[in-house]
Amino acid sequence: MEKSERNYKENVGLNSLLGRIFAGAAGGFTGGALVGVVEGGVIAAGGGAAEYWVFFFAACSYGLLGAAMGGGWGLLCAVLPLPALKQSTQAVAAGLVTASLGLVVSKFRITRDLFAENLPLASSSGIAVHLGLLVGALLLFLLLRAVVQRRVQDKGDALTAARTCGGLVAAALLLGVVVTFYAGGEGGEEVADIGSATGPNVLLIIADTLRADHVGAYGAGLATTPSLDALAADGVVFKNATAQSSWTRPSIATILTSMYPASHQVMHKTDLLPPEVTTLAEHLGDNGYATGGFVTNINVAPSFSFEQGFDVYRYLAPNFFFGATDSGSKLALYGGMRLVRERFLSGSKQVDHYYQDGTTVNGASLPWLDQADEGVFFALVHYMDPHDPYFELPYNGRAVARVETPHPDPSRAGELRDLYRSNVEYLDFFVGQLINALKEAGVYDDTLIVFTADHGEEFYEHGGWWHGTTLYEEQLRVPLIIKLPGAARAGSSDDGLARLLDVAPTVAAGAGLSAAGGWQGRDLFGDSKAPTSVYAEEDHEGNVLESIRGERWKLVVANEGNPRGLEPVELYDLLADPGETENLAGKQQDVVAELLRDLEALRTVAAAAAVQGSEGELDDASRERLRALGYME
Repeated sequence: MEKSERNYKENVGLNSLLGRIFAGAAGGFTGGALVGVVEGGVIAAGGGAAEYWVFFFAACSYGLLGAAMGGGWGLLCAVLPLPALKQSTQAVAAGLVTASLGLVVSKFRITRDLFAENLPLASSSGIAVHLGLLVGALLLFLLLRAVVQRRVQDKGDALTAARTCGGLVAAALLLGVVVTFYAGGEGGEEVADIGSATGPNVLLIIADTLRADHVGAYGAGLATTPSLDALAADGVVFKNATAQSSWTRPSIATILTSMYPASHQVMHKTDLLPPEVTTLAEHLGDNGYATGGFVTNINVAPSFSFEQGFDVYRYLAPNFFFGATDSGSKLALYGGMRLVRERFLSGSKQVDHYYQDGTTVNGASLPWLDQADEGVFFALVHYMDPHDPYFELPYNGRAVARVETPHPDPSRAGELRDLYRSNVEYLDFFVGQLINALKEAGVYDDTLIVFTADHGEEFYEHGGWWHGTTLYEEQLRVPLIIKLPGAARAGSSDDGLARLLDVAPTVAAGAGLSAAGGWQGRDLFGDSKAPTSVYAEEDHEGNVLESIRGERWKLVVANEGNPRGLEPVELYDLLADPGETENLAGKQQDVVAELLRDLEALRTVAAAAAVQGSEGELDDASRERLRALGYME
């Protein structure tokens, strides 16, 4: 027994190499787990009940990273001839890991969440924030080193260190369980209620990242979309439909609330849909509709409060990497781990690691529609298939993903567009399945169907890729097809300016209802005057953008020093230059001045209706501008 104990101390004691590494790893795990739990608390505080399991995942993932960092420190202590380090390996490792990870995570969250990714280091705010972070990191180091030193004393007790680490994980697990229990969990069975409304069934289909010019009904023929073309033949095609933002969360928020992004205030990556808004689902549900939503983009998951008004709302989550969940995927560490995996360790790509494709979406939505067709329903069905990664079809593991290839070589534009086109055609197949199910159930003819997209996609038309960083037409022009009950106006088209802002009021009118209070759009089939200009805005990844366009002129303004490198003022003649290739701002200063006045008036309207914030006053000149634009009667 004495011999075994002596061998144990020689092999694991602090005076051995293994002992130093273990002590450092234990301290690092302690520091990492603490940082993880704190960030988990930040995420949990901003989300719904489903978010509270994040504590356990955060403690484990950050703890393991901290253990690796601390183990490296322990190895350094073992080989350096510094006795002071050898006496406090575990304590110093805990302090170093807590300080360094806390610094990185805090900088990430402050820059993104408080400054909307627009915090230049050279600015006064940037200097103040970074100095504050450095001071905070130093204080964290001193605090954790002192606490661990006092508790552990670095006596080489491996069992005590293991118990400390295990206790942290168990505490995080218990915290998640307790808070989830008191938060009320996820809800009950997803059984469709029988809607008592007397209006038509309503089906709203949103395709993520679908450009208008890739739908056959829009005349370009860049993709073969027989299902969408057949729907267009039964409905009305709005040829000039424009999104009010070029990334998913603000755009779908606008579709559901008929409010500008500045009004519903879902602009940034951490913004939740405010409870003060009235969603289309709430409005229809209050008037007797059974409401069901089926989405597969985390930007509109319940953790961002997009379930408002839905009897059933299913977020069809991807199979996240590393065993993460929806909440765990919001950790700063998860983004870094995912980036490393995708860029350096991923040999094959599976669609369900990014989103659930149309097979899963239809598999979830069709059974609910089967239950609901005895009454009157409103269904939101959201597809992700055109979104990156662009997969080779049939699936073979090859794809091009933004996370892996953020800046493709310009020579690949044709290749990426071809992949995108094939994915659009794949989407069309699933839309066809959905519509055929309505026909087989005998409810297609009497159903109001709206098909649209949240935004488009860029293929280096303006020196970039993907979406969310510009307001050019390839990112704002979206398809909008509306099939009315009874084949009313079948096969017609509308060349006027339409907005995603108008979807909810148009649906409400089709259901025999007036618009909800606070909605800013118009019924596209009503008698109200159509606007002569449309407004879009963006505050994403440091790019603060606004645009206003009419039949001919389009003005785009951008913040100075924006990451995308856009000019502060750009003006395009869309009739002569639909591709927006020649900036005429310097040559048409009178037009720029007039459009800037219009832009200011629309900006004031959006700000005045903000659900949270100060109201703005319209002067007489602004009111006249809005009347001229068709925004005021």
